[in-house]
Parts: sequence; C-alpha cells; structure tokens
Amino acid sequence: MVQETGETRDAIMEADERQIQDVLNANKGRTEPYWIVLFAKPAHGSIDGKPTLMKHIKPYGKKPPPQVGCVVGEVNNKTGQITWDVNMPQRPFDFNGLIAVGAQRCDERVIETTSIPNAYLTR
Repeated sequence: MVQETGETRDAIMEADERQIQDVLNANKGRTEPYWIVLFAKPAHGSIDGKPTLMKHIKPYGKKPPPQVGCVVGEVNNKTGQITWDVNMPQRPFDFNGLIAVGAQRCDERVIETTSIPNAYLTR
C-alpha cells in the first residue's frame, strides 16, 4: 500500500468534521452561544510501547479559558456562525525539508491565531 502525501491529514480532518457535525446537530436547539473544544490527553495505554493520545471533541456551556494545545469554537446558532480560536503550540519546522522526501508545494494557506500572548515561537 502506498501512502500519499496528505492522506492521513485528510482522514483526520474528515473524522473531526464528522464529530463536530454530530455536536452541532445535537445542540441545534440551543439559543445561547456554546463552545466546541478540541483537545488531546494522554491515553492510559500504549501501542507498541509508545505513549498515545486520546482526542476529545466536546461541547461546553461556559467558555473555557484559553490553553495551548486547544482549539475552541464559539457556536452561535442564531447567526449560524462558528468563531474558532486556535492555540496550538508552534515548533520551528522546516517545511522545505518535506520537498526533499517527495512532497510537492501547494497553494493551501493556514492562518494561525491565538488568544494566548507569546504562545508562538518566532525566529
């Protein structure tokens, strides 16, 4: 089996989108804003002796405080909008190094935002 570049990322995003849609459907009657929080916690077990993470996607009635490693979406059913606050830790990564192993450039664009001051490393 051949692993295509982006195949795992796409599968993870599709699974997350399905879970988020389930949360939205279960809470479509709410009139007050609520928050969807995506985070990972260490799992109790391991795979091949390596620690693993458990991903959680949950609704909250109260806005959680910003934490590095969390993605929080404020859902407003009245306006039909979700405002995302992304607070992922950033580590310097050489994306050009992927070209050396066969990746191809694309025009995808990600805008990183955070509500936590100094959460991102800069060079």
